[in-house]
Amino acid sequence: MTRTTRSIIPRQAPAPAAEPSAPLAFQSVFRVPAGAGIIPEVCRITAQWLSDKFRQPAPLETGTHFLRDHVVLTTQAAYHADGAEHGLRIQLREDNPEATWRVTVTAVTPAAGEQAVCVTLECFDNGLAALRPARPALVEKLVGALRPRDGLAHLTLHAQVVNTGGVDTLVDILCDPDRRLPVVVAACPLQPGSLWSQRLQKMMPKCAGDASLYLLDDIEAVDAFRRVIGEHHRVAPGAVRTFLPDVDPAWPPDGPRHRLLTGARISDPKDLAFLFVARQVQRHAREAELPGALLTVSFPDEQQRKQEERRAVQDAARAHAQAVPAHALEKEVTVLREENGILAQLLSEGDRDLSEARRRETLAERTVQHLRQQLQQLTESYHRELEDHLLTLEDVERAQNEARVLRQRLHAQGRHADTVVLEQAAAQPATFEELTQRLDELEHVLFTADTAIVVSLDDHELARTWAAKAWQGLRSLDSYAQAQKEGLVNGGYFEFCKTVPVPGARIFPVKQIAMGETEATRTAWGGERIFPAPTELEPSGRMPMFAHLKLGSKGTISPRIYFYDDSRGVTGKVVIGYLGPHLTNRKTS
Repeated sequence: MTRTTRSIIPRQAPAPAAEPSAPLAFQSVFRVPAGAGIIPEVCRITAQWLSDKFRQPAPLETGTHFLRDHVVLTTQAAYHADGAEHGLRIQLREDNPEATWRVTVTAVTPAAGEQAVCVTLECFDNGLAALRPARPALVEKLVGALRPRDGLAHLTLHAQVVNTGGVDTLVDILCDPDRRLPVVVAACPLQPGSLWSQRLQKMMPKCAGDASLYLLDDIEAVDAFRRVIGEHHRVAPGAVRTFLPDVDPAWPPDGPRHRLLTGARISDPKDLAFLFVARQVQRHAREAELPGALLTVSFPDEQQRKQEERRAVQDAARAHAQAVPAHALEKEVTVLREENGILAQLLSEGDRDLSEARRRETLAERTVQHLRQQLQQLTESYHRELEDHLLTLEDVERAQNEARVLRQRLHAQGRHADTVVLEQAAAQPATFEELTQRLDELEHVLFTADTAIVVSLDDHELARTWAAKAWQGLRSLDSYAQAQKEGLVNGGYFEFCKTVPVPGARIFPVKQIAMGETEATRTAWGGERIFPAPTELEPSGRMPMFAHLKLGSKGTISPRIYFYDDSRGVTGKVVIGYLGPHLTNRKTS
């Protein structure tokens, strides 16, 4: 067992000021089939990664090694009763002024079942600078060497080519109940372009280890995949689709759950949405449940090991002292000096270990604090979703009651054929990108908002809910403007939704309508609320808009729709100047 003998105490990072994000920035977990133990290979690859990083050999013997005054490397091993190594944990911590960075590699080889590897990057921000953590390159090195699997799928660094003969196998992988990670499927474009290929080559390695990667190699394979998987789960030429676990091709509503990025957007030099494919995959990996082998592995306590070392040193010193004859005074003095040197070394190591223990405790407290905040946010989100579902059920029940009463009245009048509705309403948009493509369905709405901002909302996990709610709001504004045109409304949009003056009118919940902003918000952040407008309303092409619909109640995004009511003006329409994340106001932190 080797330990460094430097007496330098690690430099402490500054006290934390503000933490804009949770410490866990990245987490990659992959499984390797049972067989040859992976621990020696994980150790070798990690050692090479450390050596490349610090340009010096990395000591990976069990213990704590102070590589520099602010860089600490800790290695732990777990053993079976027969002495065989079945667990390895290597942790690198760098205490820099702007943040503390901690990379942890854990590998487990259980007695039975799949082997598992986990690589995490934690960033404990000190609030001194804006940070953009990057996934450790170690993940790609481990994937390339270990060839992990996810159910039927192989995890690779680059996309695996799929031709017509491999389509059935790909669909089996998508529908595999044992699959835990996403599957990224790209389809070759009708006219291959260099930008599309470059972006695909940049995108795929960033997903390595967190998803299995496939490329439909030609148009024949794209068409074959479409025939097998169905229209709602297809991947059009040039598009990239991220299939989450539990794909159900037989259920059309399942299709929108799997994010689709069109080939047009990937090939657009101004559109950087292709970067979010990897971010979505990495977010899924960060939130994924750890395998049981990683959760149950236990490493020896560091303090217990140190106490055993010290006892061994002290026992050796006492044995040495007992071996010295009592009458040999000079030899006894020599022994005492040796013991004093040993004690001084132990004291120095104790000071260093105490400082290290305090640092670890501080980081652990910050991690626990973030987990508590996350739990609170999830609880609040659950209650908000429950409230939304209850409101939706109320609306459904009200609509069903109205339909039942109307059918009874039609029956009483002998109009039996009128009680049967053959035309089905179009489905709500599943994404904001789809919403922007259906704006022509809104005859009395003039949409001037920046569609790039609108589509960027698709990168949030609640995008599907927000898109549906945004569509509800836009259709309500369209219904209101039509009613104004027909002279059926007294008052503005708020009164329209509150009193429902027109049979069949589409309304929006009045609690989520704000017809203006506070004076303080207008004064301080009114400039943020000046949006594009038709020149017949404002020759400059921009005008302030303060009325808005709330698509979310809490959180940093909480989208809003800002509009100007010109239904009784020159355009006869409602102008939508903004659809995007929450703008700054007095409640914004």
